[in-house]
Amino acid sequence: MPNHLKRVLVFSGDDASPEAVLPSLEILKALKLPIEFVEPELDEKLLLAGKVPPLLKNQIDGADAVLFGAASRKALPILLYLRWGLKNYANLRPVRHIPGAQSPLKNPERIDYVMVRENLEGLYPGREGNLAELVEMLPNVQDATGQRVGDLSTHGKFALRVITEEGTRRIAEFGVEIAKKRKEQGYSGKVSCFTKLNMLKESDGLFQAIVQEVVLKAGLPYDHFIVDDAARRLVQSPEQFDVIVTPNLYGDVLSDVGAATIGGLGLAPSGCYGGSVPYFEPVHGTAPDLAGKNVINPTATLLSSGLMLEYLGFGKEAQRLEAAIYKTYHEGKVLPLDQGGRAKTTEFCQEIRKIL
Repeated sequence: MPNHLKRVLVFSGDDASPEAVLPSLEILKALKLPIEFVEPELDEKLLLAGKVPPLLKNQIDGADAVLFGAASRKALPILLYLRWGLKNYANLRPVRHIPGAQSPLKNPERIDYVMVRENLEGLYPGREGNLAELVEMLPNVQDATGQRVGDLSTHGKFALRVITEEGTRRIAEFGVEIAKKRKEQGYSGKVSCFTKLNMLKESDGLFQAIVQEVVLKAGLPYDHFIVDDAARRLVQSPEQFDVIVTPNLYGDVLSDVGAATIGGLGLAPSGCYGGSVPYFEPVHGTAPDLAGKNVINPTATLLSSGLMLEYLGFGKEAQRLEAAIYKTYHEGKVLPLDQGGRAKTTEFCQEIRKIL
């Protein structure tokens, strides 16, 4: 256990998100760890205008980690700063069945893999514009049929998808490190790469080639799947996967597919790494339809908190937290509504705290 105080900034997020984050925070505080949890004061007017105040940026930059809820409005600029401002390029999304959770699959115990999603490139920076501009700037770029961009109609929009060698290599290396750790824990250590290589031969071709090179150089088993086939396999035969490395959009979509197979987004945690200050957040959104009802499932937030504790050097406490969550689901007496139970969010968190 670290012998010096860690500083964690907590942003509870928008809509129903605070109803999951705040009781989860009370559980973390009850662990009595050398962690200072800080909930910064927010200038909502500036945030709603899309700006993160310099003072808040300084607070974030000086933290050891950030626990984040989910963003739709005022919290969104903070999330964008955490992601692109701090260059947290690796989005780790574990997908693992919890016995007692309401999976729609017959044998969900087969599901135990991690999605390593590239977090900064692809379509997500939102480089878009009028099609007329693209036609003017890149008229000679051809598609697979030989049609030139210059032959397209100028009435429409375009989106620019960028895959860089640097970005791909660093996410591949991150995936290899995760695979090595899992191999030490008894997993296969196999790295699977998902792309749409059959259609995007240049960009996804580069991604696949670099991932393969990095994985094989590390001496780990490797395979590759076309992303639509991969989606089918995640449902039909998830046991064949251990660590998955994939570009941004595919990882975002397929981790939701994975969440559905284990019982829903309320069970899906994530951690974002690579920059100076990592952040940890549930995969789910803000759930505005649940706001004020005290029914949002906090499991994803709690599991994300466990990833944060592990990162900060509190591995044993992370295991204790996860064990308490698993015990609660296994006993089945106090479960959230989305998992077939009747427990309010706060009641579920009280049960976790009681076990701890």
